[in-house]
Amino acid sequence: MKNDKRILKCAFSIGDVKVKGASLYRVSAPMTEPFSISLGTQYDFDGLFVELDGESEKGYGECSTIPEITGEYTGAALETAQSIILSINGRAYESLEDFSESITKIIHGSSAVKNAIEMAAHDLYARSNSIHVAKLLGGSMKPAETSVTITLGSVKDALKQLESIQKKKPKDIKMKIGVDANLDIARIKAVSERLKGEKFYVDANQGYSLQDAIKVGKVLNDVGAAFFEQPMDYRDLAKMAYLRKQTGIPIMLDESIVSPRSVIDAIIADAADYVNVKLTKSGGMRQALKTLFTTQAYGIKAMVGCMIESKLGIAASLAVALSSKNVIFYDLDGFQFLKEQPFEAGIEYKNGMNTLTDGKGIACIRKF
Repeated sequence: MKNDKRILKCAFSIGDVKVKGASLYRVSAPMTEPFSISLGTQYDFDGLFVELDGESEKGYGECSTIPEITGEYTGAALETAQSIILSINGRAYESLEDFSESITKIIHGSSAVKNAIEMAAHDLYARSNSIHVAKLLGGSMKPAETSVTITLGSVKDALKQLESIQKKKPKDIKMKIGVDANLDIARIKAVSERLKGEKFYVDANQGYSLQDAIKVGKVLNDVGAAFFEQPMDYRDLAKMAYLRKQTGIPIMLDESIVSPRSVIDAIIADAADYVNVKLTKSGGMRQALKTLFTTQAYGIKAMVGCMIESKLGIAASLAVALSSKNVIFYDLDGFQFLKEQPFEAGIEYKNGMNTLTDGKGIACIRKF
């Protein structure tokens, strides 16, 4: 595991919590295996971490860049993070909400960077007040099921991954699809025949045409899949609505959902049964909660998902998920793909369940 550090001279406050400086870390680490989805393949972990220095505590936040989804690259994200942090030097924020709204308005886009800065602020604030961040957000510390992911590949690859995954005793299994509809149908049938009572669902990451999505959707209905995630381009809400009516398979929107407004757009279009909310897409813990509260207000159940992230980002995501009653699916296995963990503690996985670690803040310990 390698890291490059950049120290920033700055000072600002959030309520009674004073920030006396900040550091940015670009960390690279090997993965247990390549992570292949329809948008591409990730071979190594290349993450950006924000460290905020308080008077007696430090807060940490994680930026996971996925260019195909958020339009951000790690190198550019580092420069953006520095620019945002230096731009708030000398400011006094009344609250975390005040801070979060300010960060949101400073620059257009850059949701992954904003997430890292906002996460670090929540971690520091909670640590400074000796409370876990989940409780700070009004949530619980209860264990939660998580799906474990089968990546793209052949039928043989899928069955090999399934065999390995089932040793972890998951309750939910998610499979990546979206490149070749006929191959994916064969993979879906092969995996579904070998399930041992696990819930099963798939994610196309926008990979299909409407014609292929209908073909795959009918098979998913036949095998009893829980839902079909993001079958087509994130802008194709009308086609998503048509797919729902033609196949009957519940549709989970992911890349289409980035804000409360996007939830409303999906509902108006009748395009979704569920939505997948992620901190990286939302621009922070607080912003993700606002999206979740919008889904709750409109009666749409939700999933909280993740990217390939360390335990820090996954623990923060679970804390947010446990702060909203309408979250019924958890896709938080990203840290399991890292061969070396940049942070320890924070979250633990056992027998299909993720559990937050007791402690202050996000309760992670930096290892680099």
